[in-house]
Amino acid sequence: MLSVKLTLLFGLVAITLGCNVPTKHYSTMKCTPINKKGSECPERFDCPSITNHVNSKCYFNGDTYALSEQVPNEKVAPFCSALCYCRSGSPFAQFRCTHVDCAEFFHRFDYDNCIRTYKPNGCCSAGQVCGEDKKKLAKCTVNGDDFLAGQRMHPNSNKCLTCICHEGFNEANIGSDPYCYESTCGFELFYAKQAYGGAAPVYYEDRCCPWEWRMPKDSDKLIKGSSKNTDKQLQCQYGRLAMNVGDRLETEVTDQYTYECFCQIPPLAQCVMTKLQKE
Repeated sequence: MLSVKLTLLFGLVAITLGCNVPTKHYSTMKCTPINKKGSECPERFDCPSITNHVNSKCYFNGDTYALSEQVPNEKVAPFCSALCYCRSGSPFAQFRCTHVDCAEFFHRFDYDNCIRTYKPNGCCSAGQVCGEDKKKLAKCTVNGDDFLAGQRMHPNSNKCLTCICHEGFNEANIGSDPYCYESTCGFELFYAKQAYGGAAPVYYEDRCCPWEWRMPKDSDKLIKGSSKNTDKQLQCQYGRLAMNVGDRLETEVTDQYTYECFCQIPPLAQCVMTKLQKE
């Protein structure tokens, strides 16, 4: 019964709001949408890093890296990482990165009197403003909440957007604001084995990027939809399973979450994780 309710709910949202299928994993991989006339969603995505994957190379945000090649530090800075090199691995090459520990995490901070300030696409704070100087800072309002110049903001209208408060900020113009930038997902740096090894991205609540990746299990049970398609380009590869659009896995229920996994937009299956409501 739970599976039916979640499936109907997910389908209803997609119908009423147009294409509501999360595709951030595809845009991160710089896949190309292949559209179908009359459909709100792409029919599929063309993803060379998946279909033409070379095991001795690493992939990040549409770029290919040879063994021992480094990703520019400015591209991995948002993930609090540096010195990301492509290294050989099994079954394929993966990145090895150095984690950046921000200095502010090692000192006590006066939250009542000070704020930390940030720059676009940064991990660590760029500085702090305190006391009388703090009172002079420009103010911004996002989602009904107030912020001060230099603070990070996350507009509800675009879950993949981060803005830095600045003088003259207008929530109505975030699409053209140079201090607003779209988040890049870092799963190719840290979860390449899953992303390119037959797993499915798992989306949770209103998060922009996949929350985790679900690897195939021997206990997975496939529930077939009505499609009789045999075109592999229109199938989702999930481990050894070839799923047609409309196919899904039997709902998995854990102590805290339910996992609904579907084939909706090939070439990857994808899952939605929902927190169980305690009675």
